Amino acid sequence: MLQTALCNNIRQFSVTQFVREIEQKYELFHTLYYIAMNDDSSAANHALLVCEKLSEKHPSLLVPYYDEITERLLSSNNETVRRLLLSILFNLPIPTPLPIHLLNYCFDHLFNQQDSIGVQTLCIKLSYLLCQNHTELQQELQVKLKNAEPTLYSAGVQSAIRSTLRKLEGKTNKRNRQ
Repeated sequence: MLQTALCNNIRQFSVTQFVREIEQKYELFHTLYYIAMNDDSSAANHALLVCEKLSEKHPSLLVPYYDEITERLLSSNNETVRRLLLSILFNLPIPTPLPIHLLNYCFDHLFNQQDSIGVQTLCIKLSYLLCQNHTELQQELQVKLKNAEPTLYSAGVQSAIRSTLRKLEGKTNKRNRQ
């Protein structure tokens, strides 16, 4: 039943409905997660969209799957899947030890013109979170961001660069309170 519902054209309302249903019946989450991670169909993409919304409200549901989500990200060639997986990882607490393979992925995709704006900005933001407690990694990220030629990137990527540099430099403004 869940797979059939996910095959239909999903709208924001139905994503919200799926989230509510899973909140009431947590056993449905395992089915949803299985569909999301073991298929490349539109149903899997829709399931990932629901997982993304669940990660915002209930990150603890997805924390046990951090490594598996990361591995799927590293192996995916689908831009939509990568954006959704990055968004899920962004909503989860950073594990210990630091997932260096994820940080390397983010560093490699910060300014990759073949990636979507969403993937690039999420790589910038997730890199910041991954580096947050590691001064030497923060410095490396800061150098990468400062050396980026802003005119080569979209307004969204430029904004993510500026915002992250402000955070790294300890500056705040009305939008960037720490």
